[in-house]
Amino acid sequence: MTMNKPDLKDARIGIIDIGSNSIRLVVYDQNKRSPIPIYNEKVLCALGKGLAISGMLNPEGVVMGKEALRRFVAMGRNMEIAELHVIATAAIRDAKDGRDFTNWLEKTYNVKADIISGDEEAILGAFAVCSSIYKPKGITADLGGGSLELVRVDSGNIDGHNSIALGSLRMLDESKGDRDKLRKLIDKRFAEINWLDDKKTPNIYAIGGSFRALAKMHMVANDYPLQILHEYTVSAKPFLVFLREIIAMSLEKLEKYPGGAAKRASSLPGAAMILEKLLLTSKAENIIFSASGIREGYVYKKLSISERDEDGLLFSCREFASRNGRNVSYGEELFEWMKPLLPREDEKMERLRLAFCLLSDIAIHIHPEYRGEWAFQRIIYSAFTSITHTERVILALALYHRYQYKIKGNFSQLNLISSADEAWAKLVGTSANLAYHLSGSITGNLQKTNLLVKDKNITLQLIGNMADLMGDSIQKRIDGVNEAYQNVIPLKSGIHS
Repeated sequence: MTMNKPDLKDARIGIIDIGSNSIRLVVYDQNKRSPIPIYNEKVLCALGKGLAISGMLNPEGVVMGKEALRRFVAMGRNMEIAELHVIATAAIRDAKDGRDFTNWLEKTYNVKADIISGDEEAILGAFAVCSSIYKPKGITADLGGGSLELVRVDSGNIDGHNSIALGSLRMLDESKGDRDKLRKLIDKRFAEINWLDDKKTPNIYAIGGSFRALAKMHMVANDYPLQILHEYTVSAKPFLVFLREIIAMSLEKLEKYPGGAAKRASSLPGAAMILEKLLLTSKAENIIFSASGIREGYVYKKLSISERDEDGLLFSCREFASRNGRNVSYGEELFEWMKPLLPREDEKMERLRLAFCLLSDIAIHIHPEYRGEWAFQRIIYSAFTSITHTERVILALALYHRYQYKIKGNFSQLNLISSADEAWAKLVGTSANLAYHLSGSITGNLQKTNLLVKDKNITLQLIGNMADLMGDSIQKRIDGVNEAYQNVIPLKSGIHS
């Protein structure tokens, strides 16, 4: 459906996802490498409730679904989106009356519904992880209401994949809530997969509402200091202990569990059993939760290969800098200027430092007294993807030190990073502060200066008329960089492993 906007690359794009459990509208700012969701609403219709028994869509869900679609199409019109895409998954493709539902939609609103196959749904889930997690390696697991999709990924490459009849609603229908039957059902369906245990699996990437509910419960139970679900990462062994507690817990306790969603309580034991089975079968080291799903995968699939190959974090950082009137080329110049301080920097830290340099003027329009704190919180709360929680906190701290040498206040998120990471952040931040007072963030000025490291001390070379800048203010900042350099701890930082 096209809504009278000429340039589709620079206009809003909407996705309506008709799932087995919910119907959701997400509107993105543009069709680009790292789209920003600017509107997100779902209605729990449970179209797939009872489908495993009756073969038909849930009649009450159909009524609710039609009402939700009426509103979502109207909302897309009001937001002046350029493209509206409708995708339908397991409930629609499996139900005898699924096509009747989409025929009604197409006839009523003149919008085509794409009923995607199980294989395509699996690939879209994998694309979602590739779009929002940097170089993923492992197995994506997307649990919907009607099916479970599994895909092996290695960066952008996709290997084995399966769509399995193990959705959260389907499992409840087939087991009648009996957990012994549920476990047998899961074991039976997993036995049909012949590639899960044939390679070492570093990570399981968990997608879907029931998996996200488990992640939120685990966050609360462990008093986790960063309430961002995307890329929440837990080692497999301790998470298995948590899963077994959930599997054994009564429905009444699950409904009251801190951080849980009472409406999803009945589906949580089945979701926990699936994750337990996945972790044990694949021998995965970690589980990583993804807030991205097939909608993000659908947008990612529409990009060219070259666009997909762009780094999602760096794309967002460049866009953020440009949107706020800053010069991207200065950030790239700052990145090169700083290199003598970090001669043995690995690829992950180099990437993070480039992100920092692109964002180094993030708080320039904030009152000077609050720039450090504001910059830290801006990164902690940002919608950036393709960045781990550890990396996010390191980046936030480096930007804090861009404006403030000493830490004032208590940031609980610092518990997620090592002392080596803290030292790196301070060195990078103070160096950028020195660079600003030499260049004013104007491209070309730093090329007339050089940072030199001799006998483990930092000195500054000023070329030509740049020598006129030397004074107490600059010397103070050189001393700050030198002190930060001495404190860089020669240990492996938290994000090197």
